[in-house]
Amino acid sequence: MQIDKDIAQKYNLKEEDIGLTMAAYEPLSLKANDYFLKEGEVCKYIGIVTNGLLRSFFYDDNGSEITSGFFPEESLIISFESFNNQIPAKENIKAIEDTELMVVPYKKQKELYDKIPAWNLICRDMADYYSREMISRTNQFQTLSATERYRKFCTENPQILQRATLGHIASYLGIDNATLSRIRKKK
Repeated sequence: MQIDKDIAQKYNLKEEDIGLTMAAYEPLSLKANDYFLKEGEVCKYIGIVTNGLLRSFFYDDNGSEITSGFFPEESLIISFESFNNQIPAKENIKAIEDTELMVVPYKKQKELYDKIPAWNLICRDMADYYSREMISRTNQFQTLSATERYRKFCTENPQILQRATLGHIASYLGIDNATLSRIRKKK
């Protein structure tokens, strides 16, 4: 893993900053069905998926799993509220398949904030990006039909379609399996 040249330029990172950042990362391997984070635990890491696929989910009042996100290669993986505030997570993050990540533990993250002035801005920009993504997802639920949401998902996430179960995809789209089957047959 390396830091993209565009990122280094945008945030004016020096070679020393890049070295400190790279030294903070640790490899983490998860087997399929291993948890990166369980609901009720404190998120210990911020990570980047280098190989594999994870999903985030929570349980509704009936005990059904509701998929809230997918994390393929090059995705940032974190429970922002849990990690930043060191409080119990409200969601689960689980590997769908064998997954390799590069992670930064909470303590090392705090050290990077102290040692690299741009690190605060980088993390703030990442949080802003994911906030915009969540707003966009909410807007899609409010303005797109189930069929439109599925088509958009297929267009934007072809790498997930072949790797996640249809049940997970249906849950992510806010529809039941039967509705997803009907939509797929019409396609």
